[in-house]
Amino acid sequence: MAERSLVLGLDIGTSTIKAGLFTLDGRQVALATDEYLVIPEGSLRVEVNPEVFWQGACRVVRRVLAQVPNAPMHIVSLSVSSHGETLILLGSDGRPARAAIFTTDARAEAEALEIAASFEQDWLLKHTGQPEILGLWPACKIAWLRRHEPDTFADIAHFLLPGDYVICRLSGAVSAEASVWGSSMMVDLCTRDWLEPVLELVGVRRHQLPELVPSGTLVGRVTAEASAETGLRSDTPIVVGAMDQVCAAIGAGNVRPGIVTASTGSVLALLATTERPVFDPITRISCYTHAVPGTYCVIPWNPTGGLVLKWFKDRFGEAEQERARATGQSAYDLLCQDAAGVPPGCEGLVMLPHLQGVLFPETDLAARGVFFGFSLSHTRAHFTRAILEAVAFMLRDGLEALDNLGVKVNEVYVLGGGARSQLWVQIKADVCQRPLAVPETEEAAVLGAGILAAVGASVYPDLIAASQSMVRVARRVQPDPALAPAYEGAYSRYHALYKQLKPLFDAFRPS
Repeated sequence: MAERSLVLGLDIGTSTIKAGLFTLDGRQVALATDEYLVIPEGSLRVEVNPEVFWQGACRVVRRVLAQVPNAPMHIVSLSVSSHGETLILLGSDGRPARAAIFTTDARAEAEALEIAASFEQDWLLKHTGQPEILGLWPACKIAWLRRHEPDTFADIAHFLLPGDYVICRLSGAVSAEASVWGSSMMVDLCTRDWLEPVLELVGVRRHQLPELVPSGTLVGRVTAEASAETGLRSDTPIVVGAMDQVCAAIGAGNVRPGIVTASTGSVLALLATTERPVFDPITRISCYTHAVPGTYCVIPWNPTGGLVLKWFKDRFGEAEQERARATGQSAYDLLCQDAAGVPPGCEGLVMLPHLQGVLFPETDLAARGVFFGFSLSHTRAHFTRAILEAVAFMLRDGLEALDNLGVKVNEVYVLGGGARSQLWVQIKADVCQRPLAVPETEEAAVLGAGILAAVGASVYPDLIAASQSMVRVARRVQPDPALAPAYEGAYSRYHALYKQLKPLFDAFRPS
């Protein structure tokens, strides 16, 4: 292997951290994964030690480096894909001032209402791309912290998101880009700069925030200290990445209008690339900046997607996990093998996959998961398949909403851990009655970070050229028209169930 012939991509999700090494033409040569489960502390509070992200990153980097001889010497550069909304606070001593406030922490609803009342709704939508202010958004979490923990708030030197934190630990640079902060309510969608009126309202000063730079910008190099912890070569270039969904889009070749990516990672998220901002005050799909200069993206998403199957595997899949350890198979594959024998519609069993609330097709943070319609004849395989079908129903909701907004949907690429399962991809195609494409690289967000790393190291002149050279399609899946009636009935039951239960969710909303 030639020296300096690889790029390293990191992806920091809400339940996993992944690292991948890729050749400069996008071939995956190594991949490592580290899982963790963040459990709520009560009904609304969800916090996590920031070390979870840094130590997880160190572990996966060491594991991925161990798979390639002399890997550190071959790495041209690295970049980071990250989820948003998890707020990390560094004190004046440069260390975390408290536990990170996790993405699904919903304590700041009162602050969200106050911020919404302080601005015209249309102004907020046009400047932030967010049609609704939720307590999940970082601006609201900051306002909550200022009110409830004033001493901690007064000592905060920097507000960061997980990707920013990992880059800071790697290089000392305090840098970020607009897409990952897009749901913060603090970034102007069109100028891609901090939105001063919101900063002033929540009490944040610019010097407390990362410097916003374009995706693919070289911002620093691995320090000697980080080198000792990760195994990376000291002085390895570090490039600012993008939000995980944007990185996943890049890793699938979704860099021009007409392409939609549907990622079933921890969350379920669709991303459609657009030429201009798309504002949606009706169905409330959020608009973000894309990493491709001058473009945007709309992202219907829900906080639980593949995380539902992970929860089921962790809580009820002990036998599959034991078999997986003994045989080297995937516990997820073993669950799906059993589910393949269950007919479409699960013989009347329906699931609502809203374990942490729902954001689309309507916002309902009080919604929770439900299995409905099971009898003595149903087996655990029925429950597994009901999960697979429920996530497919959410995917259909998102695609139909994009159609209704007039957003072009010429091609749909399915990504994330869910794309590994042929059964799950086929269920999605049959439920949506659309052909789907599966990229060659399953971990598209990791590859997307690697592509940005290549751009930042000037391996390619721009993101479009890098994507064209580093992305390939593995297979295409056609829907089975004969299954449309069965899934139509199940899809109707899915929506009817939510409609009937919504008043109960509201009545028993956690206090």
